[in-house]
Amino acid sequence: MTSFVLITFIIILFTLQSLLCKKYSDAYPGNPAMASPVFTVVSGLTVVLVSLTLMRFSFDASALTVVLGIINALALVGYNTSLIKASQSGPYSVLMVFSLAGAIVIPAIIATVVFHDGLSWLKALGILIVIASVYMVSYRRGERTSSSKWFIPCCLVLGLCNGAYGTLLDIQQRLTGAEQKEEMVAITYAVAALLSILILTVQNKSNTMRVFKQSKRSLIYLITCSLVVASAIHVMVYILPLVNVTMLYTMDNAGVLLLSVLCSCIMFREKLSALNIIGCLTMCGALVMVAMF
Repeated sequence: MTSFVLITFIIILFTLQSLLCKKYSDAYPGNPAMASPVFTVVSGLTVVLVSLTLMRFSFDASALTVVLGIINALALVGYNTSLIKASQSGPYSVLMVFSLAGAIVIPAIIATVVFHDGLSWLKALGILIVIASVYMVSYRRGERTSSSKWFIPCCLVLGLCNGAYGTLLDIQQRLTGAEQKEEMVAITYAVAALLSILILTVQNKSNTMRVFKQSKRSLIYLITCSLVVASAIHVMVYILPLVNVTMLYTMDNAGVLLLSVLCSCIMFREKLSALNIIGCLTMCGALVMVAMF
């Protein structure tokens, strides 16, 4: 019961992060393309500060944790970059299928093949139904079809990076122990922030600091969302060793999508089509199947 309460809390936090990110992007006063890397820098440094606080500013990471943290930072930056590119060149529903499929399937394969976690055929079927339902839930009438040859490659990178991120968090705890989880998080987000600063410097040259200028409204969303990110990732790494990783990532990713759709209907008055509603119901049934088996 405690595990399901924590998973529910994670879903709420990541949904809140998604909504606040949208609010921040809409309120960002500069070039819209700069909103994401700026957010990565600020949220990354916030996560690092929270991690150091939890460690009481005592950093003790093994060489393996450092290496995994650096690789995970590359996955995080790759995810953010490919998400932007894919969203600019193709339909959101297809993008979401690749993103959630990577986040669920890759950790499940590694956990099953490498670490010999159990994966029944009923749970595998539930995961496939969840992924199939993602398209139905995400589809919007009149969404454009892809006209760019880079759309599918960007979606593939998006799925791989999303899956690698969750997998590496799990691998670190299995190989080096949960006691280094804060170090892993700190390394991941510190390196991601540094890489984003480098990208911003290359793109903007002498005007790098100007892209960090915020309006009062965007600053509130930026700080609030950064704190939510820090809370969500630390709850995630805390619960990782307590539950089956396949169930965790399936419930988390699908739950966030469902709750985000619900919030969009309430907050942004978005209307759901019959296909969206069927997808939501199908996904709920599949999540019950994954949780039970």
